[in-house]
Amino acid sequence: MSASVLTAAAVGDAVQRAHTRLIVTRRDPATRRYHAIGFLDRVSNGYEFTYLASTITEPGFLPFVGFSDVSRRYHRQHLFPSFAERVIGAKRPDRPDYLASLGLQPDAGPWEVLSASGGYREGDAVELISMPTYDAATGRTTARFLAHGVRYIEQSASQHISTLQPADQLQLRPEPRNTANPNAIQITDGEVELGYVPDPLVGYVADVLSGGPYILSVVTANSADTNPRLRLLLHLDGLIAADTFNGPEWQTAA
Repeated sequence: MSASVLTAAAVGDAVQRAHTRLIVTRRDPATRRYHAIGFLDRVSNGYEFTYLASTITEPGFLPFVGFSDVSRRYHRQHLFPSFAERVIGAKRPDRPDYLASLGLQPDAGPWEVLSASGGYREGDAVELISMPTYDAATGRTTARFLAHGVRYIEQSASQHISTLQPADQLQLRPEPRNTANPNAIQITDGEVELGYVPDPLVGYVADVLSGGPYILSVVTANSADTNPRLRLLLHLDGLIAADTFNGPEWQTAA
């Protein structure tokens, strides 16, 4: 399947669950790697949070403050305070520039901001990732995510990010010799190493690579004075044989 066909199909009838579900992840203090903890969902009558069943049985697991009952499906009409406080304030003077750096309009709502920014806060261990879309009829899938590891790339690569434009196409390269994570997948532009796919998405992205041609394109690429976590926002479009997120490790506890 050609790249042009992939691009045209991206505006089709794919299930748009990315607009209604965020994967809540947390960084392990020992390994520095992020792991999926649960889901934050936008539903017709509010918002829901649920833990993953595979997560709550892990040794040393600690629930989030305010979500101590790991077997409960939490529901609230308005966005939970612990997530709402991750959205930049409406009166912040830097809000317009912040939204522009994420490719968002000035009137973007809290959910849009969380989806694009990951709810990032300096020194915090939590990040939210938009759930990839999946169309069971065609196998088409799309994802949007921020590149990880940008703060550790070479200066020349950092400068290269600043030259990228929206819709520029990049590549994905598995890195099986990575000692921290042999499943790691690197983001490159030719031979320039720009960062990594977030750990919670590496299984999914590996499925996309196995599915055939893909398009990894730039949504926004920000200058070096931007926080490294927000430097490079990407869109992935491809095919998968089956929905990665139907596996047992993605089942909820409630």
